[in-house]
Amino acid sequence: MKLFGTSGIRMKNLTPEITYKVGFAVSQIAKNVVVGRDTRTTGDLIRNSLFAGLLNGGAEIVDIGIVPTPTLGYSARNYDMGIMITASHNPSEYNGIKLFNKDGTAFRPEQEQNIEDIIYNKKNQKRVSWNSIKKVWTDESALKKYSDFILDNVEINKNFNVIVDCANSAGCVVSPYLFTDVGAHVISINGHIDGRFVGRSPEPNEKNLKDTMHMIKGLNENKNNKDNKYIGIAHDGDADRMIAIDEKGRLTDFDKLLAVFSRYIVEKTGTKTIITTVDASMAIEEYLKDLNITVIRTKVGDVAVSDELNKRDDAIFGGEPSGTWIHKDIHLTPDGILSGLRLLEMMEFYDKKLYELIDDVPNYSNLREKLPCPDDKKINVMDFVIKNGENIFNAEVETIDGARFSVDDGWVLIRPSGTEPFVRVRVEAKNSALAKELLEKGINLVKNGL
Repeated sequence: MKLFGTSGIRMKNLTPEITYKVGFAVSQIAKNVVVGRDTRTTGDLIRNSLFAGLLNGGAEIVDIGIVPTPTLGYSARNYDMGIMITASHNPSEYNGIKLFNKDGTAFRPEQEQNIEDIIYNKKNQKRVSWNSIKKVWTDESALKKYSDFILDNVEINKNFNVIVDCANSAGCVVSPYLFTDVGAHVISINGHIDGRFVGRSPEPNEKNLKDTMHMIKGLNENKNNKDNKYIGIAHDGDADRMIAIDEKGRLTDFDKLLAVFSRYIVEKTGTKTIITTVDASMAIEEYLKDLNITVIRTKVGDVAVSDELNKRDDAIFGGEPSGTWIHKDIHLTPDGILSGLRLLEMMEFYDKKLYELIDDVPNYSNLREKLPCPDDKKINVMDFVIKNGENIFNAEVETIDGARFSVDDGWVLIRPSGTEPFVRVRVEAKNSALAKELLEKGINLVKNGL
């Protein structure tokens, strides 16, 4: 597709011309639309051009302002669909659009393709006359409705100390308040709205969270704070993700956090199925093997995870190692705020420190590499990898998303990037020597395919 990638539209210097066309295309399939945005400086520009397209095609709009993506996804149930203006974890010069169904799930690839068909093939395009233009309404109650809904679905009785880092973006308007509402003592940092992301870049990784990590470590070294140590919850630009920082000031490993929380969900609810993606660690299977559960892997992306959750009555939780988690027993939109709150539930359930839970998960060697590959060569390269990889790795190929080869004590995943001219190689093994061997074989396999 020309516009849509693995998570909607995300572009550097996204133009109002493009967003007008998207709005007009959406107006051909939906007539009652709710729209939210994050804090980026281009937000008003993109919103206004989007609104022009929607109105020109006869849609009525409800603007809920600056909200996290989970608030928009929750609100979509009352409309034909929802539109979130955000570029998620990308830097401030980026912006984007993500489309949501009434059930809170993001648009699937075939739905996005339909939008592009309307734009580029001028399929079913119909403008309305001047006397049929609909209105733009403002709903200032969306945040309260979402907040009440979340508070009704979590139960936390212990008082925690939490640092909440919202990256000066959409999470600022609700996340610190909800943590306070459940009884936590909250220190909010990067908590004022600023679309330049002056505190840190919105990608919640170790590089960008150094200051937050040092703050937590310093607070917890205070001799007067022996019992109730601080943890950290950090969001990306639209708060559909979260990552935690433990009491030692360490950024928790994404895969370990997913494994620990998956075990909690199984032990608390009795579910026997966990949904995750092909790039998630084998630590999930290893850490939960005594519980006799099934781990089902999907393509990378929250759309694939939510689709699989919807297919299975016995599954109530699915997550990606990026920190994008979906709690089907509550709602179907990836929700970093809800995930953070349920992390506190988990700590209360086990009556353990976060670092104790994380350190209980086995350590494996993980290596990654990305190799330049023009978009027009990706199909041929992946055909070569699939055809020759079984002999190279002496393992059957799984083609759920890219090519995954599982060997004794490890695996390798080779898949093309959906947003950049690269092919990515990720390996995991129970020892570093095997990891290095798998990575070298994967890199050579891709290079030979080029």
